[in-house]
Amino acid sequence: MKFNFDREKTVAGIKSVLSYVFIVAALLLGFTVGRYTQDYPPKKETVQNPYATPLKSSEVSIAVDESNNLMIIERATGKYVMYSDEVGSSVFKMYTNRIYQNATNE
Repeated sequence: MKFNFDREKTVAGIKSVLSYVFIVAALLLGFTVGRYTQDYPPKKETVQNPYATPLKSSEVSIAVDESNNLMIIERATGKYVMYSDEVGSSVFKMYTNRIYQNATNE
Protein backbone atom coordinates (compact mmCIF):
# COMPACT_ATOMS: atom_id res chain seq x y z
CA MET A 1 0.00 0.00 0.00
CA LYS A 2 1.40 3.31 -1.11
CA PHE A 3 0.64 6.52 0.79
CA ASN A 4 0.26 9.65 -1.36
CA PHE A 5 1.53 12.71 0.48
CA ASP A 6 0.46 15.99 -1.10
CA ARG A 7 2.43 18.77 0.54
CA GLU A 8 0.25 21.65 -0.76
CA LYS A 9 -2.98 20.16 0.58
CA THR A 10 -1.36 19.45 3.93
CA VAL A 11 -0.02 23.02 4.27
CA ALA A 12 -3.42 24.47 3.26
CA GLY A 13 -5.16 22.23 5.81
CA ILE A 14 -2.75 23.23 8.57
CA LYS A 15 -3.24 26.94 7.74
CA SER A 16 -7.02 26.66 7.93
CA VAL A 17 -6.84 24.76 11.23
CA LEU A 18 -4.44 27.38 12.64
CA SER A 19 -6.81 30.14 11.51
CA TYR A 20 -9.68 28.55 13.44
CA VAL A 21 -7.45 27.95 16.46
CA PHE A 22 -6.38 31.61 16.40
CA ILE A 23 -10.00 32.83 16.20
CA VAL A 24 -11.11 30.55 19.04
CA ALA A 25 -8.11 31.60 21.16
CA ALA A 26 -8.89 35.30 20.57
CA LEU A 27 -12.54 34.77 21.58
CA LEU A 28 -11.54 32.89 24.72
CA LEU A 29 -9.05 35.59 25.63
CA GLY A 30 -11.71 38.27 25.13
CA PHE A 31 -14.22 36.44 27.30
CA THR A 32 -11.58 35.86 29.98
CA VAL A 33 -10.55 39.52 30.07
CA GLY A 34 -14.20 40.56 30.19
CA ARG A 35 -14.88 38.21 33.06
CA TYR A 36 -11.95 39.48 35.12
CA THR A 37 -12.88 43.11 34.54
CA GLN A 38 -16.35 42.40 35.91
CA ASP A 39 -14.89 40.75 39.00
CA TYR A 40 -12.41 43.55 39.69
CA PRO A 41 -13.99 46.93 38.94
CA PRO A 42 -11.71 49.96 39.13
CA LYS A 43 -11.56 51.84 42.40
CA LYS A 44 -13.73 54.92 42.46
CA GLU A 45 -11.94 58.19 42.89
CA THR A 46 -13.15 60.38 45.67
CA VAL A 47 -14.81 63.32 43.96
CA GLN A 48 -16.46 65.93 46.08
CA ASN A 49 -20.10 66.50 45.19
CA PRO A 50 -20.54 70.17 44.20
CA TYR A 51 -24.16 70.04 45.40
CA ALA A 52 -23.27 68.78 48.91
CA THR A 53 -22.93 72.24 50.49
CA PRO A 54 -25.26 75.11 49.66
CA LEU A 55 -23.57 78.39 48.83
CA LYS A 56 -24.78 81.89 49.59
CA SER A 57 -25.21 84.34 46.77
CA SER A 58 -22.46 86.49 48.28
CA GLU A 59 -20.01 83.55 47.90
CA VAL A 60 -20.58 82.90 44.20
CA SER A 61 -20.70 84.68 40.88
CA ILE A 62 -23.05 83.59 38.13
CA ALA A 63 -22.15 83.85 34.45
CA VAL A 64 -23.80 82.81 31.20
CA ASP A 65 -21.56 82.30 28.18
CA GLU A 66 -22.38 82.81 24.50
CA SER A 67 -23.79 79.26 24.25
CA ASN A 68 -26.17 79.96 27.19
CA ASN A 69 -24.24 77.58 29.45
CA LEU A 70 -24.55 78.55 33.09
CA MET A 71 -21.37 78.84 35.15
CA ILE A 72 -21.43 79.20 38.94
CA ILE A 73 -18.04 80.40 40.21
CA GLU A 74 -16.93 80.34 43.84
CA ARG A 75 -15.36 83.71 44.57
CA ALA A 76 -12.96 82.43 47.24
CA THR A 77 -11.42 79.52 45.32
CA GLY A 78 -12.22 80.23 41.68
CA LYS A 79 -13.69 76.76 41.21
CA TYR A 80 -16.70 76.58 38.95
CA VAL A 81 -19.49 74.26 37.87
CA MET A 82 -20.88 74.31 34.32
CA TYR A 83 -24.54 73.61 33.57
CA SER A 84 -26.22 72.97 30.23
CA ASP A 85 -27.72 75.69 28.06
CA GLU A 86 -31.29 74.86 29.15
CA VAL A 87 -30.43 75.42 32.80
CA GLY A 88 -28.50 78.57 31.92
CA SER A 89 -31.39 80.01 29.91
CA SER A 90 -33.94 79.24 32.63
CA VAL A 91 -31.86 80.74 35.43
CA PHE A 92 -30.95 83.79 33.34
CA LYS A 93 -34.63 84.45 32.53
CA MET A 94 -35.62 84.11 36.21
CA TYR A 95 -32.77 86.37 37.30
CA THR A 96 -33.55 89.07 34.74
CA ASN A 97 -37.27 88.84 35.55
CA ARG A 98 -36.50 89.38 39.23
CA ILE A 99 -34.31 92.41 38.44
CA TYR A 100 -37.04 93.80 36.19
CA GLN A 101 -39.71 93.32 38.89
CA ASN A 102 -37.49 95.05 41.47
CA ALA A 103 -36.85 97.96 39.09
CA THR A 104 -40.54 98.48 38.25
CA ASN A 105 -41.71 98.27 41.88
CA GLU A 106 -39.43 101.05 43.03
